[in-house]
Amino acid sequence: MLIFDELKKNDPQLRLVALVLVAGFLTLLTGLWWVQVVTSRKYQTHQETQAYRTIRIPAIRGKILDREGRVLAENRPRYNLCVYFDDLGGAFQQEYDRLRPQQVATSGGIGWKFWRRSSSSHLNRVRLSRAQMDALTWQARFNVVDEICRRVGAQLGVSLPLDPKRFVRSYEEERAMPFVIMPNLNDAQMARFEENQQDDHGVNLQLLAVRYYPYHTTAAHVLGEMQQDNQSAAGEDSFFNYRLPDYRGVTGVEAIYDDQLHGHAGMDSVLVNSQGLRQSEVVVSQPEAGENLVLTLDLDIQQAAESAILKYQGPNASASAVVMEVHSGDVLALASSPTFDPNDFAQGITAAKYKEIQQLTAEKNRATIENYAPGSIFKTVVALAALEHGLNPHAIYDVQENPERPGRGCIYIGRRKIEDTAPPGPYDFEKAFMHSSNAYFITNGLWAGVENIIRMGDRFHLGERTGLLPHQETAGEFPTLAHVTAPDWRAGDTANLCIGQGEIAVTPIQMAVLISAIANGGAVLWPQLVDHFESMDTPLAPNPSRFSAGLVRDDLNVSARNLEVVRHAMLADVQSPGGSGTRAAVPGFEICGKTGTAQIQDVHNRTVGHNYWFASFAPYENPKYAVVVMVQSYVEGGSGGLVCGPIAHDIYEEIIQKTGASHSLANRNVKPNILQSPPL
Repeated sequence: MLIFDELKKNDPQLRLVALVLVAGFLTLLTGLWWVQVVTSRKYQTHQETQAYRTIRIPAIRGKILDREGRVLAENRPRYNLCVYFDDLGGAFQQEYDRLRPQQVATSGGIGWKFWRRSSSSHLNRVRLSRAQMDALTWQARFNVVDEICRRVGAQLGVSLPLDPKRFVRSYEEERAMPFVIMPNLNDAQMARFEENQQDDHGVNLQLLAVRYYPYHTTAAHVLGEMQQDNQSAAGEDSFFNYRLPDYRGVTGVEAIYDDQLHGHAGMDSVLVNSQGLRQSEVVVSQPEAGENLVLTLDLDIQQAAESAILKYQGPNASASAVVMEVHSGDVLALASSPTFDPNDFAQGITAAKYKEIQQLTAEKNRATIENYAPGSIFKTVVALAALEHGLNPHAIYDVQENPERPGRGCIYIGRRKIEDTAPPGPYDFEKAFMHSSNAYFITNGLWAGVENIIRMGDRFHLGERTGLLPHQETAGEFPTLAHVTAPDWRAGDTANLCIGQGEIAVTPIQMAVLISAIANGGAVLWPQLVDHFESMDTPLAPNPSRFSAGLVRDDLNVSARNLEVVRHAMLADVQSPGGSGTRAAVPGFEICGKTGTAQIQDVHNRTVGHNYWFASFAPYENPKYAVVVMVQSYVEGGSGGLVCGPIAHDIYEEIIQKTGASHSLANRNVKPNILQSPPL
């Protein structure tokens, strides 16, 4: 070829250039062979054993505020004491070398001795199997971390035992993540650790956000419970190698509005080496904080309701109280007893504490999820049905005397005698309402017809959920028209229904809606717990995501005259000396109410307890607030007025103090007179 022909010529310069080129090509070929053949395994192993791992970073959860912006739920820093495995590689190796058996060779012969050193001998490592080496490696790792726990525990004055199973699981599955040896340090422990931090290589503080409820048990059933859940939320990446602790709501508004409160998690990318230890870290996306949730609750009124239940019934009482604005449907207080501290769930509840809560059934929101016979507060519905059917409120009905209980009335339905707490004598509507006469309302309920009572109850949407707390609310029980017109429905069943017993059960929130409808002129509202959402970054934004107030579900379509008859009778029940609700009265404030007492019977139809009620609204001339109190008691000798009246009284006193409301009764005479008609 031409190039070789040129090389045959006697030209020293050309030959030199050719030799240089050949040497260069040989050098390149040698390097290529070295990289691709000799060291290829090394680069392949390096590539296989280094990889990126993604870490899910939880977002800051939105706060929960009351209607005035006071914090009911927030986030507080939580400091965990952690060990970082990637800082302990040298310590692991040193402990492994210390633990590994060695043979000692001496001049007198070869003897196998362990853990001995001699100036006249030399050491050789004992050959171990792979299983023995692995076991020794794990022991060395455990010893190093256990010694750290012991030393740090001594500094902090606490015992930090190391669980071998948890240690192995964390090292195998989450080696690049911090290993928690002590969670939730207090201020004193953090100060002690910082003083000695320079002595603890591989140990550091981990900062996490944890849910905190500054008022502890206040509004616990409304706020709800949290539990740890590190799974991705809707709209987030579904795959992560590691996930930092995160939480979700399981009850209350924490659960209902979890998507808005939760925010969106961020992501870190961590480069780990062949041992799974982190080498570098890059923030791929920052977490986006959740929105703040502003409730309709008023902290002062909520605390007043809870304090009143505690004051009169004790911490373990089965009771609830609801305060609702009668025109907007805003729930100002929703108290339930017994209660719990949601901080216990947010920070990790102990088995003993959870057992205690279960034994008390404290997790149940008795304002929404428990069914109770309403007793005489249902007479408001019977009254409206009878008045709409044409009952003359001035007509006199004579309650007959109970022959077995002189001074008490009764009524016979067939052969069955139903006792009356009211004394015998003449009664018009208002007097019967004040004394809660069973005989009067059974008689007029039978006269009006059970179908009309059912139709009136349907207008209040009894037997249906109010939608206040989805999945935490019962619909109650209320018979249908088909049921009451069936052949097996008897007059005795209607009599039971007329006094709020038998096949009827309600919740306190349903009764608050019912009383609000009577107070506001007939509008049956959807109760509201949420006012609006707002950005955590700009809480004073001009257009927050506000919920509509005063949503009307239905209208009673009853005459204003008949509503006023019932309202005035409720006023007399509290303000007149003979009323059953006088213990709820507050001087200078016109409260309208109805008391109720319903029997609780066992499977053998024996009375074992009572549901006590007080359902009310105020003030009379310009209704604003509905207050419903329920107490379930297994102690004899109570009544709705005696048991629930004082609780309602304290709640109204807080409302008056907070709003400055005052409505004088100085010029009003509400003492009932069966010969004098109420103002219509």
